Amino acid sequence: MAKLSCVPCQPPCPLGDLPPHEAQALNGLVRSVSFLPGQTIFEQGEPHSGCYLLCEGVAMLFHRTLEGRRIVVGVVGPGDIVGVGGFLGQERHELRACALTDVQAQHFSKAACERVVKEPSVLTGQLLLVVARQVRWLRRHERLVAAHAGVRERLAALLVELRERFGQKLSPKGVRIELPLSCELLGQMIDAHRSTVNVELVKLERRGLIERVSRQIAILDEAKLRDLAQSIF
Repeated sequence: MAKLSCVPCQPPCPLGDLPPHEAQALNGLVRSVSFLPGQTIFEQGEPHSGCYLLCEGVAMLFHRTLEGRRIVVGVVGPGDIVGVGGFLGQERHELRACALTDVQAQHFSKAACERVVKEPSVLTGQLLLVVARQVRWLRRHERLVAAHAGVRERLAALLVELRERFGQKLSPKGVRIELPLSCELLGQMIDAHRSTVNVELVKLERRGLIERVSRQIAILDEAKLRDLAQSIF
């Protein structure tokens, strides 16, 4: 078995070009899985069964506070990992992961996670790069939510971040964020009420900075959005 069966993703999949002996060692320990939009990948507090390497689609990471509030702590896409604690020996998931779109992923069993950690290999190095990149994004999102700024500034910063990660160039009208973004979901991402988010989106739209079509948002003037979010960036 020279290669594991995997959907090519961007950035290049860590499983895509493994040495034959590494792929063979993981045979039976990694399997393809899929999730529908809105489907839970794992719940906060559930026992770890391993982790997931996303090949296609987008998922959300949530944290439920002691008061019962649900806050989005990150957005992950192709090439990212959910359930990183599987590599750290954690017994239970610290977050909830939920598919935002159709998701295709590779599930690493606990045995696969243990092998990657205990037997350093080409895959180990590639996954470390994935985790490091992902941690940078999660820290950016954490700063965004914790920023002492108004909803408008936090929303502008979030839209710029999502544009960088999930934007699709439109001609000639800017960049469309390829995610279904409701006011409720955006509010969970920046810890704000959905009605306040809707008001701010209307203001941004009237100023010509964004355009909303159904539940998708197109960025028409990124420079002005960045100016609004300057205190956060």
